[in-house]
Amino acid sequence: MVNANEFGFLPENDGDLNAKNLQKAVDMGGEIYVERAGVYDLAEPIELGDDTALIFGAGITVRRQPSKTGVNGNAFINKGAFARKVNRNIKLIGLKLVCNGVESTGVGIKSRMVGLRAQVAFIYVENLEVKDFECTGLLQKDYGLQVCAFKNIRLENLFIAGNKDGVHLGWGKDFVIRNGKFRTYDDPIALNAYDYSVSNTHVGWIENGLIENCYDLADDTTTGYFCRILGGAWCAWHKGMLVHHSDTVTHNGRIYRVVMNPTDGKLYPSNTPPTHADGVKEYDGINWVMCREGEDLDCGVRNVHLKNIYLEKKRNIGISFDLNYDTYARSYYVGCKPVPQTDVTFENVHIQADISCFVRANYPTGTVKIVNTDLKDAKVRFEGMEIEGLEYPEATLILENVTRKEDSIFSDGKHKVKIK
Repeated sequence: MVNANEFGFLPENDGDLNAKNLQKAVDMGGEIYVERAGVYDLAEPIELGDDTALIFGAGITVRRQPSKTGVNGNAFINKGAFARKVNRNIKLIGLKLVCNGVESTGVGIKSRMVGLRAQVAFIYVENLEVKDFECTGLLQKDYGLQVCAFKNIRLENLFIAGNKDGVHLGWGKDFVIRNGKFRTYDDPIALNAYDYSVSNTHVGWIENGLIENCYDLADDTTTGYFCRILGGAWCAWHKGMLVHHSDTVTHNGRIYRVVMNPTDGKLYPSNTPPTHADGVKEYDGINWVMCREGEDLDCGVRNVHLKNIYLEKKRNIGISFDLNYDTYARSYYVGCKPVPQTDVTFENVHIQADISCFVRANYPTGTVKIVNTDLKDAKVRFEGMEIEGLEYPEATLILENVTRKEDSIFSDGKHKVKIK
């Protein structure tokens, strides 16, 4: 056992010295404890490696301070993230983090990894546990907790508040999000298999998950949904194709994404394929980021169970199976064949606020199941988007012990639904 206080991680030190000393303790590996109560300033990222458990005791708060370099990164991240090296067996327990007006300096091509934007992030990680975690004061850019390229993660006993997403997952499988309370302006939980190129480090399927005992706490203002379930489909690169910001292609065993100005909606003809192995490179005036190795042409969410969910915030839409199609991202490229997002179950959902639509699906959807839930006045809507070449298979909606109004299930005819 390592006591980080004995390494000089102390409430009376400034953020630079504390970052230096805590990193020295963390580099020892094993169990690292912070025992002395108090407020600890932190000005530089702490990187956690394999077989490491960082445990904060009672009465401890970590308060972010801006870096003297002028470049702010994450407060905590795993060591292998930027090298695309998987870290295993990491625990972060008891962290109470106050953002204190500090967030990432850049989230586009100026960032160290395009799409990385969180106070606490784990990219390329297996066997991760984050427990008893609080993060308050989120600003406009950074999520509270971002995990991507993962396998087997457990996120438990969470409280996240502020202006951005609470928990933001990308490509990965086998996850638990349990006992979470969220008061965030944006999505409390984002299962974003796709997303804007500057908002997710990877695209890929999110599979095999449990979200349990989570609260969307009441607040005055909001955007987004309690849970966003975002899929995407793209094509192999071909000469002359027109791309814009956040478009995705597969070429030569790698997946690449476009990073341009998201506000002008401009289309760029691509005549030279991206071939670089890492980072961002310009071809034909187009910035391409190498997303990951692979030959996939689609992504989405499947086999996820949401159980004991409390919707206390007024929203237009509670859950969205989302197809993104605007200047920020096209999660469908014309001519592709999206694989439906499917096998998602909602059980014991408590609608405690005015929610117009409980579930909205405008992405091709397979099987959705709702169990032991009173929909009250909320609807379930299956809607098709009018995009060239986009086809919707018939969705299946399974209802078990569901109280609802007669007209609560809606299909626009383009995205048909069979009710069981």
